[in-house]
Amino acid sequence: MRVLFTIYPNSLAHLYPVVPLAWALQSAGHEVRIAAHHSAAEQIITTGLSPVALGDPDTPEVRLTDEAKPPKTPEEVDRYARVLGLTEKEREYWITYFQYLFVPMSDYIRVDRSEASDMVEFARAWQPDLVLWDVTVPSGAVAARACGAAQARLVNGEDVFAFSLDRLAEHADELRAAGLDENPLATMLRPLADKYGVEIDRELLLGDFTVDAIPDGLQLPVRVNRVHMRHIPFAGAQTFPKWLHDKPERPRVALSLGESTRRFIRGDWDRAPKIMKALEGLDIEVVATLNSLQLDDVEKIPDNVRVIEWVNLTHLLPTCSAMIHHGGIGTYSAAVPAKVPHLVCDIEGESLMLQPVQDTDASRTGTLLPGLEIGKREEREADGPPPVFELPAKKVEATPVSEFVIAQGSGARLDHRAQTVEEMRALILEVTTSEAYRKGAESVHEQWLATPSPSDVVPILERLAVEHRRQRD
Repeated sequence: MRVLFTIYPNSLAHLYPVVPLAWALQSAGHEVRIAAHHSAAEQIITTGLSPVALGDPDTPEVRLTDEAKPPKTPEEVDRYARVLGLTEKEREYWITYFQYLFVPMSDYIRVDRSEASDMVEFARAWQPDLVLWDVTVPSGAVAARACGAAQARLVNGEDVFAFSLDRLAEHADELRAAGLDENPLATMLRPLADKYGVEIDRELLLGDFTVDAIPDGLQLPVRVNRVHMRHIPFAGAQTFPKWLHDKPERPRVALSLGESTRRFIRGDWDRAPKIMKALEGLDIEVVATLNSLQLDDVEKIPDNVRVIEWVNLTHLLPTCSAMIHHGGIGTYSAAVPAKVPHLVCDIEGESLMLQPVQDTDASRTGTLLPGLEIGKREEREADGPPPVFELPAKKVEATPVSEFVIAQGSGARLDHRAQTVEEMRALILEVTTSEAYRKGAESVHEQWLATPSPSDVVPILERLAVEHRRQRD
């Protein structure tokens, strides 16, 4: 069969998780293509897979233009949260969906740009049997309906999408009474759907089924048909470094604070400097995958810390006794096969809400400027200052990931705001050397092994593609 993947462009966090499944399908004899904005084509090619380039090759992707929309305001986010009757924790799910993900999703389903239409037209011409779409690219669902293919969502995090759509549906009457849109995603998708005569229903928005690579303890209780799949870490091809050939002489700890954050903010709040102070003097070897921007406010690199901007975690982690990380799902998942305990950087109790700020120094640490990316586009052409938003000093997934590893006994929370340097130092040493945390990581590894691999999932996808395929034109 023919399988079309769609991904959010120019983000390794969205490309790398789909590669093992794409290769499993391709190795089983199926034709596979990955559709994304043309600027992501080279990244896709490095994985050995074939890209379908969308959009005008002479124009940048929309998020790197002055057309990039700012996040929803806290007031609008909270208006919905009140009508939906959300608890404090559920409010965080809604913030993740409506403030962090909703606006970027809108960039790639616009009918006044060619990306979404290019995808639909390609699907009509190529005639895939199955479209697997990143949850942030719902135009993939329209493309599938327009050509009669089965379609499924690819979920690689808490399913805040299904959670939010379920809550919106449950409170539709109250939302209308409050003057709020009962289904903002359907409204956003409607111009594209209307252009191709596609009906918007629950299956369009949530997939005929969902391919989910998240452990049960990290997933939200939502009403979707899930195909559970083991997350296989993939971090690209890289020459295996010679310094990793030999076993370390003392416990090795990996330190990674993520790839995406350093693309959009300068510095690392006050986190990296405090972690470095906590590491100083410990009888461990630390490999820190940090770049100069993340180290911007660090006064001194301890003697026991090796800084290297990029190293393949699948190479590094099998040599490690623990990992300090920002709580990203991809980074967490990379440690599971290596049976490595976690120290998750998380500020307990801090809301994810993005707050607009009036700041003449928009380049200061911890701020987000829509339309800009460090190293690619750092100045706007429009008149007037760009909107600036203050980011919480943690990854969106950090709290659920830290709560999960604590519950599993496979790690601990490293809270740089609440803990002193001495407390952080003691916790790092405890997790690195404790037999209890190692056993917790081994237990998680066993659960991971018991989950179907991408190759195991291929026959299921073959069957579901036939069951959900619609009448071809």
